[in-house]
Amino acid sequence: MYSKTALPLALILAAAPALAQQPSGATPPAGGTATQAAPPAAEPFRPSPEIIAAIQQAAQAFGNCVNAGVGGLPASATPEAGAATVLAGCSAQHQSLVQAAEAMIASMPEDQRADGHAQLESQMSQVPGRIADGIRQSRAAAAAAASTPAPTTPAAPAPATTPH
Repeated sequence: MYSKTALPLALILAAAPALAQQPSGATPPAGGTATQAAPPAAEPFRPSPEIIAAIQQAAQAFGNCVNAGVGGLPASATPEAGAATVLAGCSAQHQSLVQAAEAMIASMPEDQRADGHAQLESQMSQVPGRIADGIRQSRAAAAAAASTPAPTTPAAPAPATTPH
């Protein structure tokens, strides 16, 4: 039921190759002048299929753990406390996901790594809030479903009786 949050996280991290694209406002090399032609744009970084697969597998494992954790939360837990509990229970999967992303960043050209780290940190800092939002959405959907009356079926007519 929690896939609304886990899936976006997985998609963000699976799309991590976008982290590696050179910023469009890259400055020309030292000694360049405004009248000099700009050097050709650097080829965007393309991680290996193995790195992409490792990130996708780690994101899937983390998403599965989060889904299971959210499903097991007591209704009395606040969304924020629930998110903290789920993250604590999924720390191994979270760490594997971060390690897979760090491996991809390590394979990037040196001049792109700082941006990759910054984006990874930004995305990871959003995880607790996204989990809490997912808990809220899940609870709201469950409450809406519980308050919607079930459709009633018309009573079947009584069978005709035959005189004996």
